[in-house]
Amino acid sequence: MVIVIIAVPFLALVAWKFAHHYGFESLEQAAAFLFDQWGKVPDSSAAGRDPVFAVVANLAMLGIPAWVMWRTLRKGVLRKYWLTQRTCAALVRCAQAKAATGIDRPDRLRHVDSLCRAIEWSVWRSHIWRGGMTRRSPRRGAARHHASAVIGALHRELVRLDVEPDQSLDDLAKMLATIGEQHAAGFVGALLPAEALEGVTPVSLRRHALRESFAIVRGVVAALGSVLVLDPLLPVLGVRDDLTGWFLAGGALAAAVTAVGWRRVRDFLGVFPGL
Repeated sequence: MVIVIIAVPFLALVAWKFAHHYGFESLEQAAAFLFDQWGKVPDSSAAGRDPVFAVVANLAMLGIPAWVMWRTLRKGVLRKYWLTQRTCAALVRCAQAKAATGIDRPDRLRHVDSLCRAIEWSVWRSHIWRGGMTRRSPRRGAARHHASAVIGALHRELVRLDVEPDQSLDDLAKMLATIGEQHAAGFVGALLPAEALEGVTPVSLRRHALRESFAIVRGVVAALGSVLVLDPLLPVLGVRDDLTGWFLAGGALAAAVTAVGWRRVRDFLGVFPGL
């Protein structure tokens, strides 16, 4: 969304200048329409209003925060140590679950289970987020296979929560602490020792990829469906034209988050530079 908001006014202005210079009237009209609809620039004939300055200001206001966000998520400590941060939060949940008694324990165990699902997502991408591997490095394959075994070990411990809750919480906490420490140290191919992975059934990488692909498709369909519903509805509700784009983007984001969850939407948007 940020890329579209930034690029369309700039490209429309370039196309308009080109068409105006060479006399392409139809292209000039189309570029002027896009420039007006996306750029939301006031009439250039008004005194003291320069459309070029408006586009530059638009680029600065949207481009600089996007660059800061990209640096924070892609290059900063927050993304690099995301797995370690989540394991620390899971350790707190394990302690709370073990201290809980009676009817409170099932809710605490559900919190542990929920956070461990988020940790699985981080384990899959630990070799990418932590850094140290190029995109085509042969080390990535070994790291992915190790991640599948680590997630299998986590699944085994989670299954034991309903059988031996106290002992399984202790073992799960030790496992999470080891994963967090190894990830923080950069050992993404050795998040757990070999003895902890004995007898573990690795999670299928292909099955995981297919499941996540279908989830992304479901989120995109939900976002497009919300746009199709809101587009004719917003003018009836009296929404101004300059706010329509923001309402459509917000509705699409809300629909995608409702369909597949914020975690998947955030990671999907993180694929595009500048988001």
